[in-house]
Amino acid sequence: MNLKNLFLLLPCVLVITVTACYQNGPKVIAIPNTAVHKLTVKNMQADMGVLWAAIKEMHPAYGIYTPPDSLQVAYNQAYSAINRPLSETEFISSVYPFLCRLKCGHTQLRHSEGYKKTAADKEPRLPFEVLVRDHRAWITTHQNELLNTGDEVLSINNIPVTQIINHGADLYCADGDGQTFKELFLSEYDGFEDACYKYYRWKGPYHLNIKTQAGVKNLVLDTAGNPSITPPKPVDNFAGWTEAKNTGNLPLLFLKNKSTAYFKATTFRYGDTTLYQEVFKQIHQQGTKNLVLDLRHNTGGDIRIAMQLLAYLADGPFHIVKEIKSRIPDPSVNSFEKYFDTTRTASFKSGFEPGNKAGSWYHIGVKPVFGKLYGALPLAKANHYSGNLLVLIDGATFSSAALFTAALKSQCKNATFIGRETAGAEEGCNGGTLQHLTLPNTHIIVEFPWMRLDAFTKNPVHARGIIPKYTVLYTPLDVVTKNDPDLVKALSLITN
Repeated sequence: MNLKNLFLLLPCVLVITVTACYQNGPKVIAIPNTAVHKLTVKNMQADMGVLWAAIKEMHPAYGIYTPPDSLQVAYNQAYSAINRPLSETEFISSVYPFLCRLKCGHTQLRHSEGYKKTAADKEPRLPFEVLVRDHRAWITTHQNELLNTGDEVLSINNIPVTQIINHGADLYCADGDGQTFKELFLSEYDGFEDACYKYYRWKGPYHLNIKTQAGVKNLVLDTAGNPSITPPKPVDNFAGWTEAKNTGNLPLLFLKNKSTAYFKATTFRYGDTTLYQEVFKQIHQQGTKNLVLDLRHNTGGDIRIAMQLLAYLADGPFHIVKEIKSRIPDPSVNSFEKYFDTTRTASFKSGFEPGNKAGSWYHIGVKPVFGKLYGALPLAKANHYSGNLLVLIDGATFSSAALFTAALKSQCKNATFIGRETAGAEEGCNGGTLQHLTLPNTHIIVEFPWMRLDAFTKNPVHARGIIPKYTVLYTPLDVVTKNDPDLVKALSLITN
């Protein structure tokens, strides 16, 4: 699946908000979408000004990870580079390198309402996919007999792969200085391919310099490839496991003849509370001593549901966040009200309330309709789990899932973390209400968080995600065969 399509499905999920995600918003005039339509320089630069002004006034990430003067330089560069008419897609790609300097994964760009792709928007496909790590790229799946899984790509069209990766990393925003989300974006969701087309405008054929087991060689590949190439047989990671029943969309499995369970906590949704009751009832009935909790690719969701899960795992009465705050007294009263989604503003007003100033921030309280968020929260009354806990995390553990992970790390002594650094920063994230700021001239939509949520954690590393105790690195062959070395590592740590 392409990341662009994946994240179109996620705005309702990523928001830590009081109500369901709304699709209604400010009515805008749809821009005619034809192959020849271009946005004017005047309109794009005007909207850049609106975006920058809104960021300076109220964005919760402003100045946290990148100093304001450095952000100003990035803005000036992006503004000056807009010197010719561009399509919506080209304009979005031009703005992202500046927006990425905020280092906020909840701040993203979307096409205007009613936008439809045309033939001119169709992007050519690379005849291979890659695994990106540490600014290097290796071939995973491919559609050409000249390639092999595990070949390292050194350059394409005489451009070093490191440069391609750097430009691709600027096509989607991420929290802080962690690289795992960027690597996942480039590897798993076509970010590397996007860089080849959106930044370099390559359409093939591609001149590759690759490193193989036999040495370095040069290849020329077309875009089509050979779709008849048979991939290796997938690994059955759960051979010897039995899947539980009645757990809905939350997989629960038990290892035969062992007191070990595996539970995948997917994105936190409203119906999960009842499923958690069933999951932990079965875990208790099975006499489980070792629980593998899979939080990989959990991109967040309703923080109140995350609290329900934490109630089964924490050592005692627990906290989920330390503080919710904003840069202005009342986020719903700002200089850009007419550009924000009025329904989301109403949602904010129904669940949150402005508080007193504390330092350079303003405290945000929660109304009774939201439920309890501050202070010690109670453990589950039945089937609380206190055994060995092995937690799998990765570069898509984000938003409220990262807040959950940080709280679990600090309040569950039996938890051991395995995998890769989380996408969400350990110290907290921006969210609460994920607004839509519609730029008035181009009608591009900016996903724009209003608040900052400080995680409940101990000694977080500034600008970094939760770092696992055991870092596991995938190989290209693992990717192609769907092998799960995270799970293998977790099971290796079990002694009974």
